[in-house]
Amino acid sequence: MFLPKNRGKTVPFLVTAAIASTVYPGEDVYAQTVSDRVLSDVRVNTTGTCSTLTINFNIRVQVLSFFPQTSGRELHVRVKPLDADFSRLARESLRTPSGVPALRSIEFEGDNPSGPVLSLFFTRDVRFDVAAGKQPQSVVISIDEPGTGELCPASAGTASAPAPARPVETSLPDAKPAIPIPAGLYVVNVVSQPKDIGDLPPAQARALQAQIAYETRFERDAQVWHRLRVGFFASREEAEAARAKLAKTFPEAWVTKVTAQERAQGVATRIETGTDAATATSAPPAASTALNDTDKAAVTKLLGDAEAAIKTGENDRAIQLLTKALTYPENETSARAQELLGLTRERKGQMAHAQAEYEEYLRRYPQGEGSERVRQRLATILNPGAATPELRQATGSTTQTASSRAWDWRARGSFSQFYFRDQSTVKSLVATPVDRTAEVDNSVNLNQLLTTGDITVSGGNDRNQLQMRAAGSYTGNFRAGGRDIKSLNALYLDFSDNELNYSTRIGRQTKNGAGILGRFDGAMFGWQARPKLRVNFAGGFPVLSSRQMKVLTDRYFYGASVDIGSRSDKLQTTLYWFDQHSRKLIDRRSVGLESRYVNAQFNSYVIVDYDVKYSKLNLGLLTLNYTMKDSSTFSFTADYRQSPLLTTNNALIGQSDPMTFAPILDLRDMRGLYTDQQIYQLAQDRTLTAKSMTLSYSRPLSKKLQGNLDFTLTNTGGTPTSGGVAGSPAQGKEFFYGAQLVGTGLLWSNDIYILSGRYADTQRARTYTADINARVPVTDKLRLSPRARYGLRTDKLGNSTFRQIQPTLRINYYPMRHSEVEIELGGNFSRDKSVFGTTTTRGSESGYVLSAGYRLDF
Repeated sequence: MFLPKNRGKTVPFLVTAAIASTVYPGEDVYAQTVSDRVLSDVRVNTTGTCSTLTINFNIRVQVLSFFPQTSGRELHVRVKPLDADFSRLARESLRTPSGVPALRSIEFEGDNPSGPVLSLFFTRDVRFDVAAGKQPQSVVISIDEPGTGELCPASAGTASAPAPARPVETSLPDAKPAIPIPAGLYVVNVVSQPKDIGDLPPAQARALQAQIAYETRFERDAQVWHRLRVGFFASREEAEAARAKLAKTFPEAWVTKVTAQERAQGVATRIETGTDAATATSAPPAASTALNDTDKAAVTKLLGDAEAAIKTGENDRAIQLLTKALTYPENETSARAQELLGLTRERKGQMAHAQAEYEEYLRRYPQGEGSERVRQRLATILNPGAATPELRQATGSTTQTASSRAWDWRARGSFSQFYFRDQSTVKSLVATPVDRTAEVDNSVNLNQLLTTGDITVSGGNDRNQLQMRAAGSYTGNFRAGGRDIKSLNALYLDFSDNELNYSTRIGRQTKNGAGILGRFDGAMFGWQARPKLRVNFAGGFPVLSSRQMKVLTDRYFYGASVDIGSRSDKLQTTLYWFDQHSRKLIDRRSVGLESRYVNAQFNSYVIVDYDVKYSKLNLGLLTLNYTMKDSSTFSFTADYRQSPLLTTNNALIGQSDPMTFAPILDLRDMRGLYTDQQIYQLAQDRTLTAKSMTLSYSRPLSKKLQGNLDFTLTNTGGTPTSGGVAGSPAQGKEFFYGAQLVGTGLLWSNDIYILSGRYADTQRARTYTADINARVPVTDKLRLSPRARYGLRTDKLGNSTFRQIQPTLRINYYPMRHSEVEIELGGNFSRDKSVFGTTTTRGSESGYVLSAGYRLDF
């Protein structure tokens, strides 16, 4: 689908706006929906080589499919917004977490021809998988190193035999002999600090002997916390008993439940806790061996990848790669790998392990180019007083305890500026009767500079967090008579206490769930009363638009909800009550249920919102997703809602003062004309019912090609004439069809091509569109995205037609990490024919669009 005119809009906004106008007719101007910020934040949990990203949205989404299916340098996730107002979705990005250095950018494209897409771009090949989050506002992405083994395995073999001497391609390099995977999922978190876990003091190391100890990293709000955990225990009671025994040595220890995935990664990457690491011995090295070409290439790649990881600060990944390289027979690269392994251990603060690696190097290679360099580093470790500033010393018990208690303060944010220009020339010619006089309209539809800022200051430790965030934008309009625009998206203070199990947030914030539908000024409070029971309270004032720069108190709400189920449960349910008032009238009073079921192959989500004041179902939503054995996915969505969302303020729609004919914008002015009951009835009259059903099917056709099909049926009702406002006829059933082919690696390595076609059969017109979109990574820092789009609309009520061609080219350049420069050039060429009786009017439009800007994350 497409819009008939390009005025006031840049080309990238057309597709989404057109789809929104057909699927959800009538913009919900009174709803508290998010229209200018879709992405919320990203959180990362890393154990071993596996990182799990949870990307949170400000709206509820349904994951339809993702491509490529297993690995690559790009990942594209197709999502379907589940909240009503998504017509303004455009492009935005999130700051990439420092804990995943291979991740270059996270972008959301609401204007993608196939529908909204979440895209991740990497600096090197990685493996990945995508799953729906436990909450409908989140998408979970697992990232692991290249290989042929299981991605971030949740289980592992139980053999106790030592690892083979020759390497095996797997996502978990076997640095240690395999051991049986314990049955329990409870662990004791003994150390938390905002730096690498170094060597433990002897007393702590002795306390952890005979335990499985491993390190994991958690990142939120640009803060990376390193955690040392021991386990695994079958029950919380068993873990609490172990914590009590460790409390004297680790007074800040606490118990938590982990995933099977973390358990497998933790066992595979467990660390030594004994005090004899520095005196470890091994058998004499074998003589240097001439490797075959395959092994030589594998070792060379491992060493090269390890050196690159060291440069980017990926010390854990470097240790994995170097350890794997040293499992090969002695060869010309072994000395280099041994030295780098000691250096990486040293930089992580694991001095005892580094000492052992350096001593092993000197035993193997007492003479040679690197031996003197290694002796100097070993002397530095043995004589801490002469340590170089870049090397971190081993930390003691008191230091680690203080680190876990002390608050660490960080600031993160982003700043961007983008210039937008849209200029067109329109010609109109009346052909019957004969009149060759053409009316020409040269106009600048858009000429503005958008400046956005988002800053978050965070303080706390691994158990308590205080966050202060401010986000807004300023649009400078350069058109004659244009108006500058200020926006305030977020301004809040957030505090959480993991020991007392509560969290609170005060200020301008966004939530979609538990009856709250978007941005508001107010407060939320949540308390985890039991492991599977959380109680929440909220209250405040709806924010109709981010352009609202002050708190409007004429409408206020309060509500309560109960979350049933823990984060690890497959089924989670929320029950809520929501009450909103406006000018002493009940604006909306609802009870509702939200339920989410997620497992490996199937997930579903249900919303039921019933208005007890109007005795009407305000919103009913059901989504189903099933992944088959051949990796194809089937998605179903059924949507029933009042549009706009049924509130008493809907009575204002179309109302005007009988004397001045000025629009009535306040319910107080309605009371001079109607009784309260009449106002309630007018609100129902101005609210129509919109129903829709969507079926989507996605199937990998080969390793490089994927096909997607979708079908949508909508049925939109009408409104009656009342209160001096003319009613609107029902639109009835309308049909939308789509097909798409997505390919990669067709011409260049890691390129992406999207070929899509759509057909819409509505009450007024038939619409055909074809779109081809490519993403070509020219270099690691430069990406080109050409796109061409053609649309044709024929009017069912007459002989009117409209044709449009839109070519664009987007250039993305990444000069350094956490920065981006984007330039997009596009054209718009259209022709239309309108027939009214015996008069035929033909018109044409040609124009161009330009957007250019930069984004800096800090």
